Amino acid sequence: MIPAIEDPLSERDHKRVAEYIEQTAGIQLPLSKRSLIEGRLRKRMRKTGYASLHDYIDDVLNSAADEPERLNLLDAITTNKTEFYREPGHFHFLREHILQELMPLRDRGWKRPLRIWSAGCSSGEEPYTLAMEMLEIGKDRPEFRFEILATDISVSCLQTARQAIYAHHKIESIPMELRKRYLLRSRDKTQALVRMAPELRDKVTFKTFNLLTDAYKFQPGFDMIFCRNVMIYFSNEDRIQVAHRFAHALEKDGLLFIGHSETLTDKGTTFRQVIPTVYRKSSATR
Repeated sequence: MIPAIEDPLSERDHKRVAEYIEQTAGIQLPLSKRSLIEGRLRKRMRKTGYASLHDYIDDVLNSAADEPERLNLLDAITTNKTEFYREPGHFHFLREHILQELMPLRDRGWKRPLRIWSAGCSSGEEPYTLAMEMLEIGKDRPEFRFEILATDISVSCLQTARQAIYAHHKIESIPMELRKRYLLRSRDKTQALVRMAPELRDKVTFKTFNLLTDAYKFQPGFDMIFCRNVMIYFSNEDRIQVAHRFAHALEKDGLLFIGHSETLTDKGTTFRQVIPTVYRKSSATR
């Protein structure tokens, strides 16, 4: 293997990578993100045997034959932090909304499954948290049914999500009662690993999806969309575009959950705020 050269990420190469990521995934990478880009791409550089960061970036972005590695580059940059029960207030609100608002509708004849989309699901912690919450709601309500679609642009994240195996320290935010009910310990006691139980895995469908470029062809629509800490990386124009697409993917009075560090800058007639970071589709939106 050629000895690696610890060349810093140049401003030119940063710009090239940033332009590719923004065009492909809508994620903005200003100069303040240069150290993040350098750290993540240096790992790919070493793994693929390149001698320098510049050579890796040059070959991957210039060669039409290197499409698989371009996907790996995209994967390395766009993988985001996530955790079980992140922003727990959302799940408390979700329980109350279903029990107080939606269950009465079900009593009046609403029999279809509740449909939830985890958009930008990363390695699966969010949709599995949602599945636990929904199974808890349905424990004493056998008629309650639900479906969860979980999507992400990262192939490696989706592989992790489908495997549903996590290090033990990752589950510390899950209440102990739910751990006992829905998590399986590894038979190998030397490995501090757990796996989501089959009843959780069966309720979540994972798919690749690009929020900016893929068609939002969802029929029927969703009752709730969770897209948290994703649009914060988009330009304002892209955030507005994605929010409008979410509105059309939601059923009447459907809810959109975004991250606590995010806002909908152009709600207009598309959404109205229910509580901070939770929005209801406006009745004026078809």
